[in-house]
Amino acid sequence: MYTITILLITILIATIQSAPARPVTKLTFIPDDKYMSLRQEVTIKCEILNPSEHTEPPQLWHVDLKTGKRTSISRTLLTHPMDDAPDVFKNNKNQRYFYVTKNNIRIRDLQPEDSARYECDCPDCADSITSQNRTLFVMKLSTPKWDVGPGWPLHEESQAKIKCEVNDFFPYVGHKILRNDIDITTVGKSTTTPSNNVYPQKFVWEATITAGAEWHNSTIYCNVLQGNSEQQASKIIEVLFAPRFDKCDESQFVDSQKNFSSIECSYSGNPQPALIWLRQTDKNALTPDMGITIEVKNETLGKYKSIITFNRDKLMSIPLTTKTNGQGNKTEENFYQQLLNDGFIVQLNVNGNDKGKRVIAIARDANQMRSLSSDGSTIYSFSSMLLSFLLIVYINQR
Repeated sequence: MYTITILLITILIATIQSAPARPVTKLTFIPDDKYMSLRQEVTIKCEILNPSEHTEPPQLWHVDLKTGKRTSISRTLLTHPMDDAPDVFKNNKNQRYFYVTKNNIRIRDLQPEDSARYECDCPDCADSITSQNRTLFVMKLSTPKWDVGPGWPLHEESQAKIKCEVNDFFPYVGHKILRNDIDITTVGKSTTTPSNNVYPQKFVWEATITAGAEWHNSTIYCNVLQGNSEQQASKIIEVLFAPRFDKCDESQFVDSQKNFSSIECSYSGNPQPALIWLRQTDKNALTPDMGITIEVKNETLGKYKSIITFNRDKLMSIPLTTKTNGQGNKTEENFYQQLLNDGFIVQLNVNGNDKGKRVIAIARDANQMRSLSSDGSTIYSFSSMLLSFLLIVYINQR
């Protein structure tokens, strides 16, 4: 049985190997690139592989992308085109289209207008031979442009339209819209005309947004894939928004035993507001000559952080000065301790106008900060329990 199986397999393989291969069409682009660059050269060839003695010659066809008109390629078409021939052949006076051999042409100095579909078949063959077709895409690249408005810069809470537009390019493949590194493509709507991959094309993407502080200093990107090349435009959004405190705790810890300690206050606004540090007692501004440094960090999206650092040695070397009956008398008290005891005022200021303030008390014991937080939680829990109790009493009385 084993011997018979081996014999049958051997006969089957020999039969398959001896059977003649069926003729097939082959359409070749040289170079074999899906998208061609401007002024590139391409050779297009239509042939039949494995022809028999009865196989007829193949035929190369040009199909106009706009009209769908199908025209057979011949020497006459390239040298003496008829009046109804496609424009690219009637305008072939400089011989950009060159007849190599039958069903084999070469196109020099490619232009977007040369984009077309080519077909290779055998219309006169007795046997049915599957045709092949392929589109010649000649790229025309164009840079996208952003249009944002109305008005610039944008104002907080206003409705604004952001629009990306690309004109006179080919072919459209895809697009992606980003805000910083976040994909917002689906936030807007896009249109591509004409939609059937005909040169020239126009692409528009637009969306309506509510301008807020979170949009300030955001970078929007418009990426449009044209053939195998991605073209990009970017724009930084500017939004005018009122100054505000972001994080400025009203109780902050300072370890007065350390040489350097600091407190801080975060805020935002556009245009950038000024943050002024004041002594709570006399409302005088803190200055570097008092033994402190004030650093302002410019963070992203119109956010800022002001950090005040105390130099313990310098501050302790400053004696307190009090006034009695108009006379200044020096005492031996610690200026640093007194400064911390008095606390501070931070004031937001825009063009000399007060836009808000916070009073900061200094806690010199970290446990005090935790107890304050614990007291707040206890009060909140007690309030919740009391509210629940009153609600149950009310329901039972109904």
